[in-house]
Amino acid sequence: MKKVTIDTNCIIDLEEDRESAECVRSLIKINDEGKIKLRVVAISASERMPNGTYASTFGEFKDKLERVGLSDVEILKPIHYWGIVFWGQSVWADDEMVRFEKRIHKILFREIEFKYEDYCTTLRLVSNQDSQAYHRWRNAKCDVQCLWAHIFNKGDIFVTNDRNFHKHTKKDALITLGAGEILTPKETVLYIKKNIRT
Repeated sequence: MKKVTIDTNCIIDLEEDRESAECVRSLIKINDEGKIKLRVVAISASERMPNGTYASTFGEFKDKLERVGLSDVEILKPIHYWGIVFWGQSVWADDEMVRFEKRIHKILFREIEFKYEDYCTTLRLVSNQDSQAYHRWRNAKCDVQCLWAHIFNKGDIFVTNDRNFHKHTKKDALITLGAGEILTPKETVLYIKKNIRT
């Protein structure tokens, strides 16, 4: 059974009934029929919300999943980072896991330092978690962790509309790292219909 991981943007598609929402709903239906194993990543709970704030509890994220029809999917755990992930919703990393995370980060965000303090030093900014620089750095961290959890948990298809993952030079390198297929929601539905008996 194919393990299909959807990113934060797919959840937002459902929340806001965006163009790709119908394709994501098709994936939920195929999952409910037992033909794929749909997963989300707990780091999606740590992404900045449309109103500019961050969720204060993991329960808020679980409520969101229920509202959009994802309450029964598996939730993968990212690497634990204080102040970003929710307690009990992450894994403690060893050196090898962090080295692998850095490889993903370097492919996706070469222009953003791996550590926030180093990013601030490069930009000559005082570390401030209310700054645009922090929001940009944290968004990059969440994107990297989403793909890290997908690969770490042996995912077959990573589903995202985020163009950064689909850039030719980046996509090929991420697939080489073990990402499997990196597809948009529409491409994923077409792939499943072609390759999996539905």
